[in-house]
Amino acid sequence: MDAYLHGPPKDDQISRANKLIFGNDSFRKNQREAIEATLRGQDVFVLMPTGGGKSLCYQLPAVLSPGITIVVSPLLSLIQDQVTSLVRNQPVGIPAAFLSSQTLAALKKAVWRDLHRPIPTLKLLYVTPERLAASDSLIQVLESLHQRGMLARFVVDEAHCVSSWGHDFRPDYHKLGNLKDLFPSVPLMALTATAPQKVIDSVKKVLKIPRAQVFSMSFNRTNLSFAVLEKDLDGKVDLNLMPRSNAVVEGKALASLYEYIKTKYDNSVVGIVYCMTKQQSEDVANYLFDRGILADFYHAGQSSSDRELVQEAWQRGEIKVVCATIAYGMGIDKPDVRYVIHYAVAKCVEGYYQEAGRAGRDGKPSQCTIFYNRRDVTKIKSIINMPKKGSNAKSRAVHMEKLEKMMDYCEDDTSCRRQALVAYFGQTFNRADCQRTCDNCKRLIRRTN
Repeated sequence: MDAYLHGPPKDDQISRANKLIFGNDSFRKNQREAIEATLRGQDVFVLMPTGGGKSLCYQLPAVLSPGITIVVSPLLSLIQDQVTSLVRNQPVGIPAAFLSSQTLAALKKAVWRDLHRPIPTLKLLYVTPERLAASDSLIQVLESLHQRGMLARFVVDEAHCVSSWGHDFRPDYHKLGNLKDLFPSVPLMALTATAPQKVIDSVKKVLKIPRAQVFSMSFNRTNLSFAVLEKDLDGKVDLNLMPRSNAVVEGKALASLYEYIKTKYDNSVVGIVYCMTKQQSEDVANYLFDRGILADFYHAGQSSSDRELVQEAWQRGEIKVVCATIAYGMGIDKPDVRYVIHYAVAKCVEGYYQEAGRAGRDGKPSQCTIFYNRRDVTKIKSIINMPKKGSNAKSRAVHMEKLEKMMDYCEDDTSCRRQALVAYFGQTFNRADCQRTCDNCKRLIRRTN
């Protein structure tokens, strides 16, 4: 790998590193262009749907560049997963580490020692935005690295968190605009899976990268199918869109969810069920597990060790279904997820599409389903209106507007779901190309026949 760390990379070095280090025979759309731009020292905004290959856009340049690439990421679980994957990367391990409250003291000391070496061995250092905002000593180390020519670039992952218009705004992300004040010559790459134009413009403004080159892909994930089912809390859910059954199953919503999974998928199939609350995720997981489905729960209320156990068991295939809170997210890169079910409606279209996009990262057909009920919407509205730090009338209005868009998507039983999702992000899609991969287009064809 050392052969790639010195001098400006040539085009064949980019392809060779992609093959020899990351095992890829080719690049996906916009990957190479984004890599070349950041290696030229440009600021870059990468907009790729989940599964589009965002990580390679900064991991490969990190390997090719002298010095360290600093990656800011919001989820500790995602950071741990990525660092583990890099260190264990085959055929060549990539030196990477993270600094957080969870980092063991001995490992933290080793990372600090490495950062102070004339030429550090680390190529990627992951930190949370909270850590970067609160640690003066870390900023001092970054300044020292910069003076030695060892600060390669900053990467802001999940960049929609920067914007108050984004679906998961975090105040400490907003402070990342200071990076350009402190290090104006260091290139910055922002990446996200879901962002309409208003959010893109806001992120570029906050991060002070107005001339950043934007690389975006179509939001149409051709291998995903979409459906919305009525979540009848009083006893009935219409399952007539399922290929194996046209039955109407009696029972409460949990029984309907179980029947849906049991009827549609074998117990070896991997899935995610998103829930509204921590308690709901536990209730759903326990209900499914008691009926023979290999399910477990994952949420922010658990200890980090418990979350790691669930994550590792899911990665090994010992758990097939993870029930997780919508707000916390999974932060897990698993390619063979065949279905994502929202047992409670998402708070906004961006959040829904990002969560649903965890299905089918390997490119194989996968299903995205919402169990929808207006009572869930009422609960979300009450949560939005609850007094909390950083909340004001403007932010609440933004959240309410986004929730209304999500309601429109769920309650529209005629428009093509795929077309509606793509249009939300400012792109166009021909309904004829849906090919019955959403419930509304299936119904339309059934009626016309």
